[in-house]
Amino acid sequence: MQVGVDYFIEKLHSEHQTSRFSMGPDASLRPLKSFIQNNALDFQTSNVAVTYAAIVPPAENDPQARKRIIGYVTLTCSEIDLDGAYPLEDCEAANRYQSISALKVARLATHAAYVGHQIGKTLMEFAIALAVHQVAQFVGCRFLVTDSKANSVGFYQNKLGFTLLDTEENRNREHPVMFLDLNKLDLSAPSDALDEPAGSTQEAEPA
Repeated sequence: MQVGVDYFIEKLHSEHQTSRFSMGPDASLRPLKSFIQNNALDFQTSNVAVTYAAIVPPAENDPQARKRIIGYVTLTCSEIDLDGAYPLEDCEAANRYQSISALKVARLATHAAYVGHQIGKTLMEFAIALAVHQVAQFVGCRFLVTDSKANSVGFYQNKLGFTLLDTEENRNREHPVMFLDLNKLDLSAPSDALDEPAGSTQEAEPA
């Protein structure tokens, strides 16, 4: 599936159909289903977190149909305690602070029927572009961070260039902290992750 052709990325809206979002039989994934169905819009209205949904447009011959969500990513303001494991060489004075500003990927999910189509990767690339072009350009925001499931560490490292926070405590966590240093991204590189998101319906987890 191709973003911008088969599906689009939009900020979550009440017109989106959330009731049929499925994560399959894995009970550990049910909170992701429950969040998009019951809480995401409230979080967004309250400025707690914003969700961007990968949506499939309704059939043109069905005026009653709603846009179906096939994946989503939820973002919120956060910070990261680097615990001395990743000193900022370009701003030594900042190393005296316990925490550094970050944008957090709080949730990432792909509809069970669309696993394998790289929708999660595309949503993460969208989040990276948003962090680079529409957050870090206007406020202090050095990192994009997430609390990864242990079996998803390879996805974030190998597919997106995230780094596992290298402390013993973090390596032993059920959901280890991972981060992407936005200042280390090559902004001249022709990467999907660095294309500025248009923020309209006509653009554009481990899958």
